[in-house]
Amino acid sequence: MKIGMILSAARLLAIATALTGGSSVRAATVAYWRFETGPANSNVLHPGADGTFSGAIPDVSGNGNDLSVWSQGGGAGFAYRSDVPAATVPINGAPNLFSVKNTGSYPAMFTSAAGSSPTGINAETMTPAQFTVEVSYKPEASASYRTVVGRDAKNIASASADLAAFYLQIRPDDSFCASFTDMAGYTHTANSPPGWAYGFNFSANPEGVGAPWYHIVAVSDGSTLKLFVNNQLVGTNDLIASGSPNRALAKGSVSGTDWTTGAWSVGRGLYAGGHTDRAYGLIDEVRISNSALTPSQFLFAPRPVIANCRAVGNNLTFDVSGGQPGVACLVLRSVNAAVPMVQWPAVSSKVFDANGNFSFSTPILPDLPFFYALKFTPQTAVPAGALTYSLNGDWPADARARIIYALDGAVAEYNRYGTFNEHVTANYSPGTPTADGSFGGWINFGSNASYQNMRTALHEIGHTLGMGTTWQWDANLSAVPGVWIGANGVAQAHAFDGPNAQMYSDGTHFWGINGGGSYGLNYDSEGSTENFRRHVLMMAAFRKDMGLQ
Repeated sequence: MKIGMILSAARLLAIATALTGGSSVRAATVAYWRFETGPANSNVLHPGADGTFSGAIPDVSGNGNDLSVWSQGGGAGFAYRSDVPAATVPINGAPNLFSVKNTGSYPAMFTSAAGSSPTGINAETMTPAQFTVEVSYKPEASASYRTVVGRDAKNIASASADLAAFYLQIRPDDSFCASFTDMAGYTHTANSPPGWAYGFNFSANPEGVGAPWYHIVAVSDGSTLKLFVNNQLVGTNDLIASGSPNRALAKGSVSGTDWTTGAWSVGRGLYAGGHTDRAYGLIDEVRISNSALTPSQFLFAPRPVIANCRAVGNNLTFDVSGGQPGVACLVLRSVNAAVPMVQWPAVSSKVFDANGNFSFSTPILPDLPFFYALKFTPQTAVPAGALTYSLNGDWPADARARIIYALDGAVAEYNRYGTFNEHVTANYSPGTPTADGSFGGWINFGSNASYQNMRTALHEIGHTLGMGTTWQWDANLSAVPGVWIGANGVAQAHAFDGPNAQMYSDGTHFWGINGGGSYGLNYDSEGSTENFRRHVLMMAAFRKDMGLQ
């Protein structure tokens, strides 16, 4: 997380930027080796006999797919180095202290299902229809193949029985290459043009000081194999055009004397059943996923940066650059930086333009310090048919600022958790004691500032979406005592609060009974980030029951 401080309208604002991959990254991760044990210049531990499995390199995914070196030091070992591609991993900000480098001419790291303790997805037995393999690599110059990540197998490829299941490598012409064999025996390859990889000269510069790191990613979505280098797409292969009836990654069925079919290797490849294609140099941050990640989800994805924060009239404006073009970004806001960021409400959804930029502007509210954050995931895109709003008529400046703040947040929450193809128009109505909303999209906000807030906005938008304002609402209520009986609403209440929970309505509003929570947002005391989320999800379920969604 980066924190920048600005002074705007005589008050201090904190701008916090955070790039998160959300749950999609963790859920899709099969194995992730970070090489963070250290210390620098010490050998990666291997207490047993050479070639036996010793999982000294932990799989931080939690799946138990640990990694072993072949020996402790010597010709087949590795040592920790403080030379890393970045001090923190861009996707999550995790500290990155160490990489590993081969200690001799026969480097090899490998997995073992028998030696590890898989507690989730077994990396050796999986045959994913979609996958992503990532690695950071600083290569030593060589006129040979350098396989950084491989998957061992033999007799699986129709084109050649010698081919292994997977190669992520640099070829003798200094091109990058991703190649895999599928369950039907078809081999698919994507590679960059020649000469893209620069390797350091070991004789003149044995540690590769100043040489470049490369972030290499192979992605298969079942239709296309893509190869990325430093977030740039450098090669593709149309898998459908091959005619293969099963394009999932193969694992094979026959093992060798010093390798197991389906096992993953780091720092070497396999060809004709023999260890080969040694990847001399430095290696870091190896991750295998059983889904097709997008560039914005890569470990070393471009990280957006907030800059140029300024006051423009009565608005706070800042620019964001370095994003993935076409990807959406939620702008989050909180009055308390100590609150976990998952609890920060969204106030806007923006899409990075063709250059990876966007600008954000919001009214300045007096005497309130705000913290802003970016949540950058592919899942945050505003769906087609999103809820929108506009202001109608003349508004006092202070009321207008509060209502824009309230509606920005409320609309973002609705678009964050559902799809509501509606437009809301807000009116300033001094004669309205609190606020009221009608089916069809009109909301009247009165002059009482205590009701010009996000909780009220969410509640009144609910009325515009049918909460107590259409005959379909009453049609889903039992005659006595007014309990919601629509199947989707019932299921959602049970999902939140258990099998006895119910949603009750007086015909205009709703609240929970029999253990059901107060998600109708009828009072400010019911306002919370979690209740905001549950309110939107309840409204989505109600609208399904009403035939409106």
